Amino acid sequence: MAEQDEWLPFDEAAPGLLQQLRGHRPVWVSLLAVALIALALVVVALGRTSKNPSGAPTASGAVAPFLGFDPALAYDPNHRQVVLVNNPGQTWLWANQAWTWAQPAAASSPKGCCGVAAWDPDLGRVLLFDAEPPGDAPPFTFTYAWDGASWTQLETMAEYQPPPGAFSMAYDPAHHQMVLLVALGTPSGTIEIETWIYQERRWRRRSNLDSSAFSVSTAVGFDAPSHSLLALSSIDAGLNTQTSRWDGTGWHPLTPAHLPPSSGHMTLVNEPGSGRLLLLTEAYAPFGNATVTETWLWNGHDWIERAPLAQNNVISYAVSAGRDLWAFQEVPLDARTARSVAVFKWSGSSWDQVAVARVSPRR
Repeated sequence: MAEQDEWLPFDEAAPGLLQQLRGHRPVWVSLLAVALIALALVVVALGRTSKNPSGAPTASGAVAPFLGFDPALAYDPNHRQVVLVNNPGQTWLWANQAWTWAQPAAASSPKGCCGVAAWDPDLGRVLLFDAEPPGDAPPFTFTYAWDGASWTQLETMAEYQPPPGAFSMAYDPAHHQMVLLVALGTPSGTIEIETWIYQERRWRRRSNLDSSAFSVSTAVGFDAPSHSLLALSSIDAGLNTQTSRWDGTGWHPLTPAHLPPSSGHMTLVNEPGSGRLLLLTEAYAPFGNATVTETWLWNGHDWIERAPLAQNNVISYAVSAGRDLWAFQEVPLDARTARSVAVFKWSGSSWDQVAVARVSPRR
C-alpha cells in the first residue's frame, strides 16, 4: 500500500456469543477450549448480507468481512494495513479507505478457526497462530506469516507447536518475544494457562500464567510507558480479573486497587499517543441482563474505567492501527436480518461511531 493511505471510516465486529460464559461453573468451563472451536464452526454457517442499522451513517457500496467467531486482527505497519482472518478462512485487508478481500493462494493460506495475530518486528511480518479442525478429527495448530500479499506457513513440527485451546497473543519488545497464552481445560476441571514464546523462528514452552484461573478467557498486551507485557486472566468465580506482568521467563501477579470485570472475551490494545493499554471487556449492565463493552485504562499501577461502547449484547473486536484505534461490532443481533458491521473510533476519552458497512456475501 502507498505511504499516503488513510485509515477507513469503517469496520469489523462480531455478535455477542461469549458473554454467557461468565457465569458458568468450573466443571463446565474446563471443557470450553474444545467448545470454542466447535462453536466457531457453527457461527461460520450463520450470517447473511445486510441492511444497515437505522439512522447509522453508511459508506455507499461498502462491504465488510463476515467476522464469524473471534477473528484474528493485527496491524501491518510496513504496508499500512489491518489484516483480518475470519473463521471461513478469508483474509481481508483494511487500508486506503476500503476493505479488500485479499484472496491469497489457497494452498498456503490459513483455514481459519480461533486464531490470533500480532505484528512481529523481528520477522517484519504479521504472525498468525491458528487452530484448524479437519472434519471430525482433533484440531491441529499452525503458524503463518503475512508479507503483505500472501501467507507462508512456518514451524511445521507438531512437537514444537502449542496445543489447541483459547488463545491470546502479543509481542514483547522488552524481551524480543512473541508471547502466546493457551488456556486449556484439564480432566480435573481446572484451567491451565500455558505460556509459549516465538523466538528465533520456533515456539518454546515457558511457565504457566495462573494456577487459579476460573475460565479460559485471557488477554495480553504491551504497555509502552512502563515497558511491560501484561496479561489478564479470570478469577473470583469469573467476576474479576487478575493482572500479571511478564519478565521474559515468568509471570508476577500485580495488585491494582480496581479489578475490571472478567468476561468470555477480553481484548488489550494500545491507546494511540500514550501507548497505554486499554482493556475492552463485556460486563452486565445495571438492572438487567444486557451486556455492555466496558473500557478500562491501565495507568501504570491501576485500572481506571473509561467510557463504554454504545451497543449492548455485542462483542467488540479492537485493533490499534498507527495513530488510530478502532473497535468493530457486527449488528444487528436478529439472525433473521441481514448483518452489517459498525465501526467505532477512540477519541481519547470516548468511542465515536463512524460508519457501518454491509457484510460481504462472498464467503
